[in-house]
Order: sequence, then C-alpha cells, then structure tokens
Amino acid sequence: MVALFLVGVLAAVAVRAAEHDRGRVPPGVQVGGIDIGGLDRDAAERVLRRSARPSFATVEVRTPGAPVVLDVAALDPRPAARAAVDEAIAGDGYWSRFRRKVGLGETRRLPLLFSVPPPARERASDRVEAAVARPARSAAVRVEGGRIAVAPAVPGRRLDRAAFVRRLRALPPVLDAPTRSVPPPVTTAEATATARSLRALVRAPIRVTASTGTVALRRADLLELIGVQEGEGRLRLTVDREALGRRLEPLSSGIEREPRSAAFSVAGGRVTVTPSVTGRRVDLDATATALLDPPPARTVPLTVETAPPDLTTAEARAMRIQEVVGEFRTEYPCCAPRVTNIQRAAAILDGTVVPPGGRFSLNETLGERTRERGFLPAPQINAGRLEDAVGGGVSQVATTVFNAAFFAGMRLDSHTPHEFYISRYPPGREATISWGGPELIWTNDWPAGVLVTAEATDTAITVRLYSSRLGRRVTTTTSTPAGTAGAFPVRVTRRVLRGDQVVRDEEFTWNYREPPAE
Repeated sequence: MVALFLVGVLAAVAVRAAEHDRGRVPPGVQVGGIDIGGLDRDAAERVLRRSARPSFATVEVRTPGAPVVLDVAALDPRPAARAAVDEAIAGDGYWSRFRRKVGLGETRRLPLLFSVPPPARERASDRVEAAVARPARSAAVRVEGGRIAVAPAVPGRRLDRAAFVRRLRALPPVLDAPTRSVPPPVTTAEATATARSLRALVRAPIRVTASTGTVALRRADLLELIGVQEGEGRLRLTVDREALGRRLEPLSSGIEREPRSAAFSVAGGRVTVTPSVTGRRVDLDATATALLDPPPARTVPLTVETAPPDLTTAEARAMRIQEVVGEFRTEYPCCAPRVTNIQRAAAILDGTVVPPGGRFSLNETLGERTRERGFLPAPQINAGRLEDAVGGGVSQVATTVFNAAFFAGMRLDSHTPHEFYISRYPPGREATISWGGPELIWTNDWPAGVLVTAEATDTAITVRLYSSRLGRRVTTTTSTPAGTAGAFPVRVTRRVLRGDQVVRDEEFTWNYREPPAE
C-alpha cells in the first residue's frame, strides 16, 4: 500500500515537472554532440546555429562507376536547428523527463541534419546523376546473314534524387548513391513476338499479282524489303517503299499512266478546252500494308489507284474562259539582248491561268531571272541610272501585262511606273518590276477564270487576257502637260463597269523625273 502510494506521488511529481518544463529541451539531450539540455526552444536553436559544424570536409558518394567526391563547403550546408529542437522536445514522455531532471536518465543523443540550398543541391545531384545514369536499351530484332535474332533489352539506371537529398542531409563521410531502374521502351518479350511475326512472314514466298503478271518475293527479297522500326515504345514491321517499287517495276510499268490536266487552246480568238486525262499509279502504301497484314497472305494483289489531274475538264469549263477581255501590245527594236529576255519571259508567262478570286504576281509567275534559266544581262533602270542586269527588259513584259489587266477591269493591287518616261509606253500606264521588288500584282475579282497568253516576236510583245466578258466595260483618260519629255506629272483615270454598275472608279498619279544624261 505504501509502495503504491509512493509510485503515485512520483508519477504526480513527474507530470508536474514535465508540465513545468513544457517548451524546454529536457536535461541530458545532445544534438550532434552539442548539449542543449534544459534550454528553451529559442536558446537551443541559437546554440545549434552558432556551434553546429559538419564533421567532415568531403562526402564521398559511391556509385556503380567511379565515386563522386563532394566538397562540403561548396554545398553551403545550414544546420536544421528548428527540426532538431522540435524532435528533442517532443521525443520524451513525462517519466523520461522526470528521470533526466533528477539525473537518473541516460544522455539522449540525436543526430544533427543539415539543409542544403536548392542550387547547391541540384549541382550535387547533377554530378552524381552523371556518374550513375545509364540509358535503357530497347530490345531489337536483327537480321544477319539471313538469320533473324533478338538482341535483349537492357534496363537503364537513374539517380533517385529525392532519396539522395535525404541521405545527403546527414553529410556523412561516405554514402551510397540511391538508384532506381529505368525500364527499356521495348522489352525482350515484345521483340521476341516481333521476331516471331517476321519469321512467319518470310517462311515462304509471297506473290504479288496484277493484270500485267506476277512477281514472286522470296525469303531473301522479303528480308531485304522488310525492316523493324522502333517508335513510341514499340516495334513494328515496315516496308521499304522505294525498294518495293523497284522490285514491282515489271508489273507497274504496264499499268501506270501520268495524269494530264485540262488545257486551254486559242484559235481564231476563241478558247477551247482540251480534255483532261485521269492517270493511274501503283499504291505502294496499300500494297506494303497488304504484305504485312496478319496472318501473312501468300498472294497479294497489286493495289492501283487513280491519279486525278490538277485541273479536270469540268473544272476548266466551269471557269468560263471564252473570249478576249483585255489585250495590249508594245513594240521594241529588234535583236538586242533585252529582246531575248522579253521572249523568254513571254514563253514562261504564256498559258497562265488565274481562277476566280485568284491573285496574279508577275514575279512569282516568272521566277528569278538568271542565266541558268535563259536570261541575259541587259540595261535596266536602277536608282535613276541605266545599268546592265540579268533579265533587263522584262519591265516591258510588266507594262504589257499591266495594260492588258487594266483594260480587262482587273483589280490592280501593286504596280510602280518607271522613274523616268519611256516613249514606247503610254504615260502613267506602265509598270516596272525587279526580283525582290517592285512588284506587279493584280487580282481576278470577276466570277470567271482568266487565261493569260503572251506572244513575243523580234519587234513586239502582245499579251491577251481571255475570260467571259460579263458586261465589262473600261473607260480611261490620261492628263499630262504639253509635251511628254523630261520631268512631268501624269494623271490617269479608270472607270470599270459591269453593265450599268460601276465596279471601280480610280485615279492614278505619277511624277516622272528627268532622264539620265546619255
């Protein structure tokens, strides 16, 4: 009874002592060898921050390869004082606290951990990652000497960065780098299944049949045509389309036919449509797919598809290109290099079709003027001076096209007259172009297509625009001072009508400069 009474008294004293010391570190507690027993929370934290030091200058991280040695000072570690004090205060019960208070309990030793700032932590992790990492290697199917074999997969390895950071907090002299396995994208089992499919595919010849005959693809042929490709974490059988096309050429040569677009021809001022022709071509994609379809068929029909023309007969007729709606002719002296350039440009331009709503750019239509494309050096205006340039003279084509579009009532989007007046052109109603600009651009904003024809002789170029008239009429006026030489202003008006409706009422002005002295 007395013993029981004494136990109760001691328990009460222990509880009372613990309540009295709430928020203080119990006596006999060390953190990292530093005694903080009996201190309140703030004092204990101050002691640890002031006195705690890492025990070692370096941390050796053991990896599957060479070890990585980290300089502790470079890690810039800070003692985790608050966490250590929290654990010291919370770790004892009432009875343990009482025993330590009266000097009966053993010293409680807690480890001191450190926090490493994120930049230093990332640098250390990167260094260890470089020593640890090993890429995963997918399993593969190899064909060597006619034999189909499987190269097994190899798992990869990465640093477990979260676990590494947790271990690093203790700053031990040596720690093992925690790793995790990285699975290969393609497993050995998957590669084995693919190899089984390939063996089944090539076990016997596959015959490709067509109306023109049969081609037998034997084992050696199939192993040359069929490959194994890895993508999106799986293996798949593929067919070399180019090699398949060569192997099936004996069949396709008698089947394939190039499509031919509908064309416009002009005779006696009237436009007729030459009908289009639908082509045929071997569909190598569909034929290759049929070769690989499981279970493999031993006879596969050659797949043939139609090849539509770029412009069908129906589409050409729907453009309603029937008659001349605008034309213009300009002349030039015979036989200079610029005449060759004009004739070359006219040959490229001739036959251009602009659909309803379509945009015409003379630069885009002709392309860059180069010697390789048949153009010669000839005079052209540059910064107010005449100088030789490849393609010089093509501005005469631009002027002729501009006037044909002008009188066809087209929307004139971009044009630039020459810097000084050239007497073979109508004042203000002319245009210059150069590769890279200036441009000549117009839009066919009429509900019928436009056929552009160009004919250049040794002394003149004529450009005609064919379409449907659609009630179009164009009137124009030109105003210049008396005489058309030297520097002078010019004003050109244009009125475009469709029946009684005014489509455009425009004014164009330009100031010609004095021509260069000869």
